Amino acid sequence: MLSKKQSNQPQVTPELNLEKETFVQINQQSLAELLTFIDFADTQLTIGFVAVNFAEDRNTLIEILHNHPLCDEIQFEILNFADPKLRFLRDDIIGDLKGIHLEPDKKLVLIVIGLEKSIGLSGEYPPVLQDLNFVRDAFTNSVPHPILIFLPDHALTRLAKYAPDFWAWRKGVFYFKTVQSTQELAIEKTIQSERILESLDLPERQERIDLLERLLMEESTNVRSRINILKELGVAYRSIGEVQKAEDFLLKALKLTEEDENLAGIKASVLHNLGWIYDDLGEWDKAIALYNQSLSIKERIGNVQGKAATLHQLARIYANKGDVDQAIALYNQSLSIEERIGNVQGKAATLHQLAGIYANKGEVDQAIALYNQSLSITESIGDVQTKAATLHQLGMIYANKGDVDQAIALYNQCLSIEERIGNVQGKAATLHQLAGIYANKGEVDQAIALYNQSLSITESIGDVQTKAATLHQLGMIYANKGEVDEAIALYNQSLSIEERIGNVQGKVSLCQ
Repeated sequence: MLSKKQSNQPQVTPELNLEKETFVQINQQSLAELLTFIDFADTQLTIGFVAVNFAEDRNTLIEILHNHPLCDEIQFEILNFADPKLRFLRDDIIGDLKGIHLEPDKKLVLIVIGLEKSIGLSGEYPPVLQDLNFVRDAFTNSVPHPILIFLPDHALTRLAKYAPDFWAWRKGVFYFKTVQSTQELAIEKTIQSERILESLDLPERQERIDLLERLLMEESTNVRSRINILKELGVAYRSIGEVQKAEDFLLKALKLTEEDENLAGIKASVLHNLGWIYDDLGEWDKAIALYNQSLSIKERIGNVQGKAATLHQLARIYANKGDVDQAIALYNQSLSIEERIGNVQGKAATLHQLAGIYANKGEVDQAIALYNQSLSITESIGDVQTKAATLHQLGMIYANKGDVDQAIALYNQCLSIEERIGNVQGKAATLHQLAGIYANKGEVDQAIALYNQSLSITESIGDVQTKAATLHQLGMIYANKGEVDEAIALYNQSLSIEERIGNVQGKVSLCQ
C-alpha cells in the first residue's frame, strides 16, 4: 500500500518525453485515481475500465504505469484481444494466464486491450458482450486477479448497454483526455483518405472508419475539422458499400457548412461527394443537381482544379444516361482546364474516359488513339494506377474485336501492376474480365477459378457492386452447364446485394 508519506499524485519520471509529459499534465486527476485503484485492488477479481480513445495515448499510459515508482510492486501483463471474431473473452484470458510466469512478491494486474474490435461500432448485442454478461459470475474463481480493460469511449458505451451485468461489477472507470498531437496525427492520417482507399482491404478500411469515429467524438469545437471528419466518414463508408451511412455523414457535414460562407470550399467538396453517392445509386437527377451546386461554388471561388473534377463526374453521368454529346462536351471542358493548369494526371484520366465513350459508340480506332494518349502520359509521369485502368480498357476493346490473345496480354499487364501496387479492387475487376474471356473461349474451369479469385477479393474489401456482378456471371456459367440449382443460388445472392445497395440497373439485368 502507499505509505502516508507518499503522494498519490502522478510523478513524471525524467525519461518521459514531451508527449508523455503533456498526457500526464492534462490527465493528472485521472492518473492519480487510477494509481490509487491499482494500489488498493485486491489480489482477486477487481475490474476497472480505462477510457482512452487512441492507441498512441493508450500505449503512453501503459508505459507510464510500467515505469511509475508507485507501481514497483506490480506485475503488469498485457493481453491483446484484437480479434474481431472474439466471442469467449473469459476462456481466452484463462488460456493466456497459463503462460504467465508470476513474479515473486508482486501483484499481478492484467491489462486487456483490443476488445473494441469485437465490440464493434454498430449492431445489437455483439457476441463477445452477450457472453460476458452470461458468464459474469464465472470470472470470480477462474480469473482471480485485478483487470484493467482499456477501451475507447464508444466501445465503453456499447459494453455498458449490451453487457449491463458485467458492467455492474466495475470498481472504477477512469476517463483520459486525448493529447492534441495525437488527435492532429490521427486527422493527418485520415484526411483525403479517398486517395488511398482503393488500395486498402476491408479490415484496413474499417480501421480507418474506427479512427474517424473516435476523432468525431473528440472534435467538438473546430467546425472545419468536424466537417472534414464527417466528410471522410462519408467517403470511407461509401468505399465499403454502406451507402446509407455514407449519405448520413455527408448530409451532416453539409448542414454544418451552411453556417459560414468561409466554408464554401469544403461545402463544394461535400456536395461533390454526395453527388457521387447518388451516382452510385443510379439516382442521376439528384447527382447532377448536387454536382451542379458544387460546380457553381467552385466557379465562384476560383477552384479550377475542383471544377475540372466535377465536370469530369458530370460527364460520366451523362455518358451513363446515354447523352453522349453532352458527355463529350463536358469531358472536353474538363480537358481544356486540365491542359491550361498543367494537370497532366487529370488530363490522362479524362482522355481515358473520352476513349470509353468513343469505344461505346463503336469508333474503335478513335478510342484506341485516346487510350494510347492517356497511356503515354501515365507512363511518363509514373501514374501506374491510371496506366493499369487504361490497359484494362484496352483489353476490353481487343476482346470485343475478337483479338483474344492481345486482350489477355493487356489484362495480364494490368494485373501485374495492380498486384504490385496493391490495388485489390482493380485486381478483382481485371480477374472478372479475364474470366469472361475464358468463359467465351469455352474454358469453363479456368473461368470459374478466375471468377472465384475475383469474388474472394471483393468479399474481403467490401466491394459489393463487383461482387454482385461476379455472382451474376458465375450464375450464367452454371446455368449454361445445366447446374440449375447452383445457378439459382448464385443469382439470388447477386439479387440480394443489388436490392440492398439500390442498384436498380444491376437488378434489372438479373431479370433479363
